[in-house]
Amino acid sequence: MLFRAYAIALNQTWRTHACWLTVVIILCLSHSAIADRLVIEFTTFIQQMQQRFGANRVTVARQWQGMLQQASNLPEQQQVLVVNEFFARSLRYQTDIQLWKQEDYWATPLETLGKGLGDCEDYAIAKYISLRALGVSDDKLRLIYVKAQLAGTRKTQAHMVLGYFTHPNAQPLILDSLIVKVLPAAKRTDLSPVFSFNSKGLWANNSTKSVADPTARLSRWRHILEQSRKEGVRW
Repeated sequence: MLFRAYAIALNQTWRTHACWLTVVIILCLSHSAIADRLVIEFTTFIQQMQQRFGANRVTVARQWQGMLQQASNLPEQQQVLVVNEFFARSLRYQTDIQLWKQEDYWATPLETLGKGLGDCEDYAIAKYISLRALGVSDDKLRLIYVKAQLAGTRKTQAHMVLGYFTHPNAQPLILDSLIVKVLPAAKRTDLSPVFSFNSKGLWANNSTKSVADPTARLSRWRHILEQSRKEGVRW
């Protein structure tokens, strides 16, 4: 449109270059999207699921794969709801002492889905990895350690939820193992944030910049990243 005054040959040259430029831009954007998308190699994941937890647990692994495939074209906030509902339906809550004979154990999605059981950290980690696999940016997701007030008391207990931020300064939506409904943080007055983290940073309660490398400070998180890679999760 801008080059109508040019000669036909020059115009054709422009169109050729413009076509290639469009292809390059599309490829760059596609590469950027892929680069920001965590990849789950389900062939590896399902093989390990069968070896470690038996053929009957392969079904839930395939259900997870199917849910991610079906959710891939949904709007992002709808993906959040679908992922949250999947794990609410697929898992039952159980403490680490009961499940792993340890005071505090963070399980990978393979372990959590293999058992069909988990505590708050396991729910949050599985949801986080699911949303990253759907292409939700790490900048929009944080695993948040909170103090959760016990119903009818003034007592609190340590708890983990997943926060989804539509943009950096937004009030997060809270994905929680305690309730099925996803609510804005302002409506979760029973939760008091302590610190949050993802694969890129760690933030104190009100800090706007990361205060530490999460893998250096959180050995259990480092274990999740390392162990999940062996199970087919490519960070």
